[in-house]
Amino acid sequence: MSAILARIVAGVRIAVAAIVVACFAYMTLAVLAQVFGRYVFNYSISWTEETARYAQIWVVLMGAGIAMRRGLHVAVDAVAALLPLKWARALSLLIAAGALWFLGVVVYGSFPLIELGWLFETSPVLQVPMWIIYLSLPLGAAYFALELVARVVDRWDRPFGLHPPAEGDSPS
Repeated sequence: MSAILARIVAGVRIAVAAIVVACFAYMTLAVLAQVFGRYVFNYSISWTEETARYAQIWVVLMGAGIAMRRGLHVAVDAVAALLPLKWARALSLLIAAGALWFLGVVVYGSFPLIELGWLFETSPVLQVPMWIIYLSLPLGAAYFALELVARVVDRWDRPFGLHPPAEGDSPS
């Protein structure tokens, strides 16, 4: 069962990385095209600004999960690293529970926005349905939650880095 789960998580990670790379590459090309068009031909390409902005939204919301996987989010854990292992684990679970609650609120709150984008809203220039852009909210939050849980599991023996030896353990 865990091998199947590991393969699913690996597949999700590959898909998210592909989305982030594709959106970042597109965003870079669109901005370069806008700058080139504006300063070389004295012509502004209106749709490049809009699509680059939407690509950036996808990069940020999906990339947050990648940053979680790599431990790149800011954390103040100097005091937590000094806690005994059982207290550090409890604190790690408490922090993860709070973060998962917040991510759940983001997912739940994004559904009315997606519905609004599905029924009424389109982008100003290209007339793309806005639900496509809004879909980045629940997908990004769900991926972040997946990486958060995986990080807690992976760091179960060292939730905040090095821990002092437990009572009765000899220092190594």
